[in-house]
Amino acid sequence: MENKNLYTFKRVCELNSITKAAGQLGYAQSTVTTQVKLLENELGIKLFERYGNTIRITDGGEKLLEYSNEIFRITDRFLDAMHEEKETSGSLRIAAVDSVCMTVLPSILNRFIQKYPKVNIKIISGVADELKHYLASGQADIAFVLDFNKPSDELYLLLEKTIKLDFYIAANSPLVSTGIFLEDLKKQKFILTEPNCQYRKRVEAFFEKNGIEPDILMESSSTEAIIKIVANGLGITYLPGLVANEDQRIKRLYLKDKENEEKLMLQLLMHKNKWKSTLINEFIRICEVNFV
Repeated sequence: MENKNLYTFKRVCELNSITKAAGQLGYAQSTVTTQVKLLENELGIKLFERYGNTIRITDGGEKLLEYSNEIFRITDRFLDAMHEEKETSGSLRIAAVDSVCMTVLPSILNRFIQKYPKVNIKIISGVADELKHYLASGQADIAFVLDFNKPSDELYLLLEKTIKLDFYIAANSPLVSTGIFLEDLKKQKFILTEPNCQYRKRVEAFFEKNGIEPDILMESSSTEAIIKIVANGLGITYLPGLVANEDQRIKRLYLKDKENEEKLMLQLLMHKNKWKSTLINEFIRICEVNFV
């Protein structure tokens, strides 16, 4: 039994007119007549009795109308359920720099998972340029990056927050209370992020500008590894306050003869070709609370 034929029959019953049903459905009157005839032939019963220009539904037609109403009610409930399931399940691919994975992201995910426990979440980590590529290639739905620049035209800047950058040292180092001169930085060892990291590039520019050839003890893509090494008194690092200020193992190192504090932006990005689903909109809404 064709669903469209059944729906046409239902509209004829509701309007008590083949002509009016044809007008509402956008069909020719002959098309509506044919669809009703097909139903009658398939069921082997008469659905309408015709009296000149008027029609009256038969007992068999009344029974079919009762069942067809139930069929469409069940269909509507099924479609509503499927829509709700689609909107509250599925997957969400989140790209984020390592420092965001350590700090901002856990509380956001906790709130999001409480509301949408069926969603399969995938976290992809990397540096800012990598994460932007993941958005452009469709490998990620949304991304947290730390950057000094506004995103390109192909990306939506959904949220943005200013983050301070600074030098950090072990919390128990005497230099925390005394500070240090620029000249003294030349005698220190450094534990830094990898060369393709945004703030690694910025600290290298700082070194070059001030004539410092840094003694780099270690490079790592892991912020946690860097903090552990620095906390053990093995050197100085350069990190966003987003990470360092939440960790009591390291403290800001004050430069006596120069203001060394810089700023970059924590950005939540999405590609302009990406559809903003209910899940993505809800994730953004939860993120807004953490971007104050």
